[in-house]
Amino acid sequence: MRIITLSVLAGSLLLSACATTSTPDDPYARTKKGAAIGAAAGALAGVFVGDGELDEVLGGAAVGAGLGAGIGLYMDKQQKELEQIEDVDVTRVDEETLQVHFDSDILFAVDSAILSNTSRASLDDFARVMRDYPKSAILIQGFTDSTGSEAHNLALSERRADAVYNHLVMRDIDRSRMEAIGYGEGYPVADNATSQGRALNRRVSILIRGKS
Repeated sequence: MRIITLSVLAGSLLLSACATTSTPDDPYARTKKGAAIGAAAGALAGVFVGDGELDEVLGGAAVGAGLGAGIGLYMDKQQKELEQIEDVDVTRVDEETLQVHFDSDILFAVDSAILSNTSRASLDDFARVMRDYPKSAILIQGFTDSTGSEAHNLALSERRADAVYNHLVMRDIDRSRMEAIGYGEGYPVADNATSQGRALNRRVSILIRGKS
């Protein structure tokens, strides 16, 4: 499993948020506007990492020809279906990219990389959606809080990302579409000095990008 240090593309995402446009007849207008703004805010908080790695996965994935101008609608439909899954949050990062957030306290017990029964059900629903969208690449990202040593947290985050990856493989998601990366305690989204902050930092995120 690769260990990578990545920069956050906050500036470009803010520009993307400002540039997002829609027409009055667009049924996804509210989703597009809200998601773009939310993605920019998330990037500033250090949430969105893995842009380059996601492109690498997409480049090597056996997903066939690109979608061209249809990429926006393809991702709109995918987002709408993913938002129906319990215990997940879906953010639109840009026209081609979604971020799906799973709470690690639901996925795993403390200091464990064994998936809970509840999380297996959510991941089964996720896999069902992804099987219907074969032109999307998937980057699974594991994060921890700062409790314990840095080396321990990095290894734990890698095992958790791998557990999600392996579960999706067993649910017929092609390996060529996916990669799993553990970031350890890097890229916190909240203060590790509080129990609430640590709970937020223990998370698994999945980035999804369609082939344009």
